[in-house]
Amino acid sequence: MTRRHWLLLLALARARAAKPRPAAGRGVLRRIAAWFGDAHPDGLKAVVDGREAAIDRVLGPKDGLLLLLVLDLTEDIARIDAARQAAAAAIESLPDHVWTGVLSATDGLRVLQDPGPDRAAAIAAIQSAQVTGRAGLLETIEPAARLAVALARKAPVRVAVLYLTDSEISNYREDFTNPVINYSDTRDLSRRFPDALIREKSARLAATLARSDAPVFAVHLAFRRDRLNEAYQTGLQQILEASGGRAWFCNHLTEIPDAVHAAFQRILSMYSIDIRLPDGLPKSVSVQLSANGGVDYRTRLAAEGWSRE
Repeated sequence: MTRRHWLLLLALARARAAKPRPAAGRGVLRRIAAWFGDAHPDGLKAVVDGREAAIDRVLGPKDGLLLLLVLDLTEDIARIDAARQAAAAAIESLPDHVWTGVLSATDGLRVLQDPGPDRAAAIAAIQSAQVTGRAGLLETIEPAARLAVALARKAPVRVAVLYLTDSEISNYREDFTNPVINYSDTRDLSRRFPDALIREKSARLAATLARSDAPVFAVHLAFRRDRLNEAYQTGLQQILEASGGRAWFCNHLTEIPDAVHAAFQRILSMYSIDIRLPDGLPKSVSVQLSANGGVDYRTRLAAEGWSRE
């Protein structure tokens, strides 16, 4: 990230006055994305592995939001155009306290438009982004999440990552096809589990994203039904849910606008809850949030997040 990115975030911090924050306590500080529907987080309590956890801060839909929109688009132009139009419409209607940055994932994680309030610039970046190359979601999802977490450290805002992707497992630079090693050996496990490499990759990334304090979402433009891509799509859902996010999969082109709209609405309605974990926890912990009304959130996370700056 350039110095300009940090200046933009500091400007946002000054423009959006932070709520008074309690003095820092002991314990690892983690952030959990949550949704309260029609309820309100009155009387919010957090329990981690059966032990009460202190709540440092709650940011809600009226507080600042920084959305990193990541484009991972290489395949069907008709679907890509539908996604672009839907994203442009969603960005045009964003409230003033939401800033958007646009990135590309098809050749490593690259910034196409700096985070900021300029709707026209963000839309122009989406419309002009190249749609050639290899799929990049699996390669860039951890760096994108880390970037979002780093930005959240710089300003009192909610932060989320949203991928627009049409990724297909055979279009990655890395070969996930698990080719048969020994054709003469009928017991060769690669014959029976051709999707093993995909599942292993997904499990590793899910464990990594469980350490993220920024949820990652994705709208997948083209649901595929062959065995390898079904394993990939299941794994993608597993990875996103580990971060506190979720995925929308589109069977038909006509479903894309509604899926993009649903993703933006999910992110806009997000609460960010900072909690301090008790000491002496195992590597993976269960989380229980309770309030006056229903609450939707990830129920497991890694006890240690990525280091705070």
